Amino acid sequence: MRELSIEQDWQGDSVDMTSRCPKCRSIYVEARNLAQRLGGAIGAIAGTTSGVAVALSGAELGLIAGPFGALLGAVAGVVIEGIVGGAAGCLAGAKLGSAIDRNVLHNHLCRACGHTFTDKSS
Repeated sequence: MRELSIEQDWQGDSVDMTSRCPKCRSIYVEARNLAQRLGGAIGAIAGTTSGVAVALSGAELGLIAGPFGALLGAVAGVVIEGIVGGAAGCLAGAKLGSAIDRNVLHNHLCRACGHTFTDKSS
């Protein structure tokens, strides 16, 4: 039978996979997710800006239908494209930020001793 690593403790039939601080062995560890939050915010801004720009260029084509049609089309297009672009940009930025958190940054913070570390098991 294989022995379990220090991070795993037997509790009946289940194994405790809680992250532990490598410095003080505390279980009071939280994920900071800094890059995920920043990536999501930047992606949302970029996606919204891109969506609004696409909608405004579409409104220029709407001038064929007349000024009133262009105005209504521009307003509806800006709102819809802004929301869709912002959501898509936020999702893409958050996914990229999550990968950076997981592989590059010290994403975990021990609330007991303040040590930051990368949890390679997750």
